[in-house]
Amino acid sequence: MKKFLALSLMGTVVALMAATKGIDEKLAAKGEKLWTKKGCNACHTIGKGKLVGPDLKGVTERRKPEWIIAMITNPDSMLKYDPIAKEQLKKYGVPMTDQKVSVEEAKAIIEYIKRESQK
Repeated sequence: MKKFLALSLMGTVVALMAATKGIDEKLAAKGEKLWTKKGCNACHTIGKGKLVGPDLKGVTERRKPEWIIAMITNPDSMLKYDPIAKEQLKKYGVPMTDQKVSVEEAKAIIEYIKRESQK
């Protein structure tokens, strides 16, 4: 019985470690602050459904990091030239506004989205 409990506990620890694998907590914490400061939360949720724009839960699994960074840092150009961004605009009807987010800030926001998507 003790052996079974020890193996079960070890399995739980491994599962928890896998769930948070690859999350830079310091960067995610910075991203969480930027999420509110830059106004991302006015249009998006992470796992709570559509607001004005799409729910971003799992976006880091559906889109390449380069695409997400481009969308965050230069939405006007993306909405003009990128087929996926154009499709999203048709679907949601409201263009993403340029919040003057730097590449480094975008990386932090993405890390926050990644962390929250695992919850």
